Amino acid sequence: MQTRWPGARYRQLRVLERQGKHQRAWPLFCQAWDQPENESETQKLLRMLPRMRRKLVVDAPPSSPSNKPASRTQRSDLVLFDDGNRVESQVLAHWDSPLAPVFYVENALFPALLGLLSWDAIFAPLPGAFFHPYQACPADWGNPDFVSRRQNLFEQSLSVLDGADYKTVIWQRWQEKRGIQCPLLIWPALDETLIKQALHCIPAQHLQRVFKRILQDWRDNRSGLPDLVRFMPAQQSYELIEVKGPGDRLQDNQRRWLSYFEQHAIPARVCYVTRPEST
Repeated sequence: MQTRWPGARYRQLRVLERQGKHQRAWPLFCQAWDQPENESETQKLLRMLPRMRRKLVVDAPPSSPSNKPASRTQRSDLVLFDDGNRVESQVLAHWDSPLAPVFYVENALFPALLGLLSWDAIFAPLPGAFFHPYQACPADWGNPDFVSRRQNLFEQSLSVLDGADYKTVIWQRWQEKRGIQCPLLIWPALDETLIKQALHCIPAQHLQRVFKRILQDWRDNRSGLPDLVRFMPAQQSYELIEVKGPGDRLQDNQRRWLSYFEQHAIPARVCYVTRPEST
């Protein structure tokens, strides 16, 4: 394998598997099993292992892959009539109340808060990052080394969460940068109330945990976050809700996030919606 681009090793394994070259694939599989490049590769290897065992009649490699996802997330079940709206909107309307407002955020909220907190790191004038006055983002935005090139700057940004001023920093950045294009901020999905509630209800420790995981795998971990957030302002608490309609199931990146939330006591649940049986 000539490239170290994320995902290239597993794609090579899949090509060898589809070609029936399992003996050739096995050493590469064992290498990946011992040192998976990320959680996504771990999930894929776990699914590939039974197929490799059948073809080669081998036991599992001597060590087991790290970051194996857990599956102990709290579950809720709702029976709702199909009113023509998206199932996420139905669950939002079902649970939303003045004392516990619910917002549809999906992948918009946490990346936005990270973007506001780390604005200076993202737009740092590193060599080669900017060469045109109308660039919407740094030229290396999609590269695997985007974060590592700015590691110290991101660490400085996240260190603000250790003090009491992080809410002021994020809020001031929201006011100063509002409407300015940034690939982490989907402005139409964000409003003043959502940002204020998030800063009031989500603890700094939880923000730090989520931000660190996004930065660990910049390409994959910006997606898969739950659909809804429910705030309880009086208790200064919140919970994240992933919604699944009839016949829908959790995607790999969603399972990884839910596993991470479970590990770090970040409140999250999966809400499964079914339709009433016709009589």
